[in-house]
Amino acid sequence: MALLHRCLSQGALAAFLLLALPVVAAHAQEVEADLTTRTIAVKADFAGAKVLLFGSVVGGPGDPETPPDIIIVVRGPDQPLSVHRKKKFAGIWVNSGGTTFSAVPGYYAIVTNKPVADIASSYALQEHKIGFNSVKADLILSAGGFASSGLARDYVDAAVRLLGRKSLYQEHIGGIAYVGKHLFRAEFELPANVPLGDYKADVFLFRDGDMVGTYQTSLTIEKSGIERVIYSLAHEQPLIYGILSVLAAIAAGMGASAAFRKK
Repeated sequence: MALLHRCLSQGALAAFLLLALPVVAAHAQEVEADLTTRTIAVKADFAGAKVLLFGSVVGGPGDPETPPDIIIVVRGPDQPLSVHRKKKFAGIWVNSGGTTFSAVPGYYAIVTNKPVADIASSYALQEHKIGFNSVKADLILSAGGFASSGLARDYVDAAVRLLGRKSLYQEHIGGIAYVGKHLFRAEFELPANVPLGDYKADVFLFRDGDMVGTYQTSLTIEKSGIERVIYSLAHEQPLIYGILSVLAAIAAGMGASAAFRKK
């Protein structure tokens, strides 16, 4: 009887799994995406760039004639950032206190097909670490002992606002366009002051507020030509770079002196 009961239990479990698999598969959304370029070369005359992301969506729940909502997040390398409070002293604005965040996304862009609030709840966005509020939450947690104070939130808001003014933090609502039923495209801008390093572009698919698919691709921004040689030398061989800089300055000074003597 025990053996029969075990066989029946295993059979019931197998039947349940077979029934559950189509349900899970039905809620899976396949998405693939890529960038028109994976590497951006920065030279002395670099004035920014526009990058096109394109992709396709296949399968998933809901009406096949109605494509899912899309949020694309492009995030750059983390960098330290110092934020200071300004105080007027004797008629002059001076720094009065501040803090330094050790790891702030140097670039953060959000591109959507419609307003974020219409795509998913704030809880769902926070759960998947999407949006500026998620960036702020991470910065507050990294603020140390005064993370729960209003002062920390002021510094975090100031950091995000500062990067926004430099066009390093962007939001493009309606920047995603569907081409047909399954293909989509989106464009995001990189300003001239964009930091160097590795970038991640995450594509999130939402339907009725639930995330049903995701995909990630990457991008690298790096120096090229003589600028790359100088940049690498300055960061990897600072002593040699310093000596060469001094020698170049001496040579330039001697050349200018000789030119004035001839006059």
